[in-house]
Order: sequence, then structure tokens, then C-alpha cells
Amino acid sequence: MSAYHPDDMTLMNYAAGSCSIPESLAVAMHLCFCHDCRQHVKNLNHLGGALLETIKPASTDDDAFETLMSSLEPHDHSAPVKVKMEPTPNDRAIQHFTNPLLRYLPTSLADLPWQRQTKEISKFDLTSLVNVKGFQVALQKISAGAKVPKHTHKGFEYTVILSGGYSDELGVYHEGDFIARDASHKHSPTALQNEDCICLTVLNAPLKFTGWYRVLNPFMAWN
Repeated sequence: MSAYHPDDMTLMNYAAGSCSIPESLAVAMHLCFCHDCRQHVKNLNHLGGALLETIKPASTDDDAFETLMSSLEPHDHSAPVKVKMEPTPNDRAIQHFTNPLLRYLPTSLADLPWQRQTKEISKFDLTSLVNVKGFQVALQKISAGAKVPKHTHKGFEYTVILSGGYSDELGVYHEGDFIARDASHKHSPTALQNEDCICLTVLNAPLKFTGWYRVLNPFMAWN
């Protein structure tokens, strides 16, 4: 059972289809773990349907229907990667629900070609696969007990823990938890001691290191 959830506005935007694809991916991953939020979204969808039934249709121009249907056409965000995934221990918590990550992963979490960033932190970058301008999307793996340097954010960051857990200055987080951070927060996530932490991160602006690690900030700019 998740202890940290998207706020009501985020869930409302998700239910209304107003979230970007990266934001929706983060929320959907949390829903894989969280029965309460799935039920909340279901209720919001029912409420939205009931409200639509009470709205009087507006008069339309001759081409209004075509315009509406065009707006509903899915945008091309690059073809999904073909999946060759078998369940692994890291996937155990999300086997009972549709895992939206599957369309982007070439293999299981355990077998991904992780890119090492430091001795104890690795990344599998999903940005080019999700392909939405202005967002960075990645899977992060933090070795058990390892610490991410203290940082804040120029925009927002959504994190969903897929395996293991971590703590920071504001709490302790476990599988399924949804953590939102922005420029008002400074934190240094530290993986729990018992196992590696794997999490999905979605950012709409680069993070910003504090302390002496700030010398790395010029290298954090996005292309």
C-alpha cells in the first residue's frame, strides 16, 4: 500500500487527460501499485461522464466535428519499443495491472543496459523514447545505502519507486510511492540499506546541485 500519492489536482488532470505523456506515465505507474488512487481516478471518470450528460450541446459550424475529431487524434511520440519481458523479482509489484513502462523497455528491469553515472548510481534514459519536448524521463538505480548529492529543482520532479526504497530530509519512501519535488525543496535521496532502489523520474527542467556539487550545474543543462 503506497503512503505517498499524487495530489488531487494531479489526479484530476490525469483523469481529464490534461497531463503530458511523461506526467501521465508517472501517475499511471503509481496507479499500478495504489488501489486507492485507482479508485479515485475511476470515481473522477464517472463524475466527468455524469457532468457531460448534463451539458447542453453547443451549436456547431459545418467543420466543427472534423475539428473535434482531429484534436482527439493521438500525437506521434515515436513508435513504442518492442518488448521482450519476462517477470523478474523487480517486477513483482506490478504484475497484476497493465504496466505502462512495457512499451518503452527493451527488456526487464533487471536486464536493462544501465548507464553508470557514478560508482553507485546508474540511469536508463527514456527521454528519446517518450519523445516529448521539455521533459526528461529516466529510470534511476541507486545502490543500497548510496546517496544522491543534495540538490533542488528548476522545475518539478515526479518520482515513482518501482523497487526498493529511499529516504530524504522529508520522509521514507517505498515501492509504489509517488514523490513530487520542486524549487521549494532541497533533498539528498539515500537508498535504503536492504536493496537497490529503482525509480522512474520525470522532470520538466534540470535539477540543480547545492553545496560543492554545484560546480556540476553547468553540465546539467539540457540540449
